Amino acid sequence: MHRVILLAALSCLVTVTPGWARNQDSMPAPRRDEITIPSERTLERDAATSSRNDFSTNDSTATRQMERQNQQIDRKIMKGICTDC
Repeated sequence: MHRVILLAALSCLVTVTPGWARNQDSMPAPRRDEITIPSERTLERDAATSSRNDFSTNDSTATRQMERQNQQIDRKIMKGICTDC
């Protein structure tokens, strides 16, 4: 009797697990060089989530941190755009 119950439980797990492994968006993975347009629901979800704020709560310190980050971004952009800079 125990073997029958264990076999039934195992067969249920085997049939249910592939459904759990699917992507939640149920969209196929994009092929190479393929552009995917996000759904409206995805855009709304991404807009609703707050971005992480790594800056200080002190205004002057946060301003310096943001300026430093902006300079780093500018340097990275110039390296990618301008090869003679």
